[in-house]
Amino acid sequence: MQSKALRFGFPLVAGILVLPTILFAQKGVSHVRVVRLSYVSGTVAVKRPASADWAKAIPNTPIQEGFSVLTSASSYAEVEFENGSTARLGEFSQLTFDQLAMDADGNKLNHLTFDKGYATFHILPEHHDDYSVKMAASILTPGGKSEFRADLEPGKARVEVFSGSVELAASQKSVKLGKDKVLEFDPGATELAMNVQQGITKDSWDKWTSARDSQAQLSLNDQAVGTHGPLYGWSDLNTYGEWGYFPGFGYGWSPYAAAGWAPYSMGMWSFYPGMGYAWIGGEPWGWLPYHYGLWNFSPGFGWFWMPGSMDMWSPSLVSWYSGPGWIGWTPLGFYGGMGPGMVTTVPLNVMQNGLPVSSQNMTRVPASAGERIKEMPFQPGAGAMLSGTRLSASAETPGAARAFTGGARAPASILMGANAANEQALQMHSSRQPLRMRMGTTLGGTYSAGGTVGVFRGDTFAGSHGMRTPGGMQEPEFSRGAGRGAPTLLPHGQQASSSPSNGGGSMAPRGGPSMNSGSSSMQSMGPSNGSGMHSAGPSAGGSSGGHH
Repeated sequence: MQSKALRFGFPLVAGILVLPTILFAQKGVSHVRVVRLSYVSGTVAVKRPASADWAKAIPNTPIQEGFSVLTSASSYAEVEFENGSTARLGEFSQLTFDQLAMDADGNKLNHLTFDKGYATFHILPEHHDDYSVKMAASILTPGGKSEFRADLEPGKARVEVFSGSVELAASQKSVKLGKDKVLEFDPGATELAMNVQQGITKDSWDKWTSARDSQAQLSLNDQAVGTHGPLYGWSDLNTYGEWGYFPGFGYGWSPYAAAGWAPYSMGMWSFYPGMGYAWIGGEPWGWLPYHYGLWNFSPGFGWFWMPGSMDMWSPSLVSWYSGPGWIGWTPLGFYGGMGPGMVTTVPLNVMQNGLPVSSQNMTRVPASAGERIKEMPFQPGAGAMLSGTRLSASAETPGAARAFTGGARAPASILMGANAANEQALQMHSSRQPLRMRMGTTLGGTYSAGGTVGVFRGDTFAGSHGMRTPGGMQEPEFSRGAGRGAPTLLPHGQQASSSPSNGGGSMAPRGGPSMNSGSSSMQSMGPSNGSGMHSAGPSAGGSSGGHH
């Protein structure tokens, strides 16, 4: 009998999803890369290659080669590359990722098309990475580390260079723009008029992108651990949670979350051909902890994430279960499950149709209520083949380009789901410290699909002697000292900067032992597909790619 995987068109070899051969048509080049939609404000749409449908994007959507991102009125987006480079889109803007590839030497090939609107590109290449941005009939090529802005309106184009240099080539002519240079031209003209000017007047958009850069850098410098592996998502961990030593487990990170919170409980499951079901985490920080490492659970202090080697990106890190009318999952880890063998479940149609997972349709049941599975009991529906809820041809759908006569606008808040007034007040008092957004009552916070506004604290746990839930129940104590049986938070900033990453296959606290110490859950994540990514499991059929 032919397997479901073969019927669906994605054969399995040794438990690993084999990617369509078309992705490797270019000799020596792998097209299997994933970048991250890292910021979403307003109505942001994403479209997959060969699809006519736009979907309403949520943060942490995996972006692959051929994807397009589009913004509407008063809407903004940021895409973060593996090395921390960013492409930020203003309102009424569109960006297409024509090529996201890697050559035989491991250099990343990033070729984008900027179709309309205004956008800022912050490029941080490694080795011999290749970046280019096509804008109308011109090609923008950054020269090493650089940051530049592009504006494209009907009959008018503009490029501004904030740092580094950019070469613009069009109509068999080229010009190299250095720092603080501005070029304006008519993108439809047969002859390119090189009108280069000196000096940039920054508007609210430029100030916002600069603030995003500063916040990311502050968070990285303030980390309690040395970074290792991909950088995308690292700065969010310092903003939305804490690093600590968890007795009996080792070093890990936990989000600010309410009692009863569990990983993979706010977001959606989306089917990616060649990868299987990928989790799109709705929390602002929900990238690294859902695609690398492992989650662990202790009845004493809840859920925390342990990075491990960070070698391979995985669509998700869960074990799958099935029961009467439901599909369920539990995070992979040393203990796993919500407490003693609990599974997060949703009705079958939620996952099959790619519907959002939230408290409205999610329940938790004992694992004994169902059975462990290695293949899905259904094939993905049309909704699951989109990276969000389908957008209809209405006023909600991002529209045509517009002229920005009054200057480009920007989001009010630097952080996703935050309060602009609180951010500004904190920045005035401490412009050199990263903003931390506490969104819950314990170490470990309540997020809603609508974007709950968080409570900002400077040093969240300074002088803390335990925290209480709204109902008054005492939560476990989290101290910065050596607490017996309680997590010990790692210090921030200068106190934590005595030692960088250990440079090996794991991360270390600054000045401390390996992040792997004390934990038996840091095992290799199983076979990969040879491209720096793990296959998800189970797929539409077949085994699970080594995660079980």
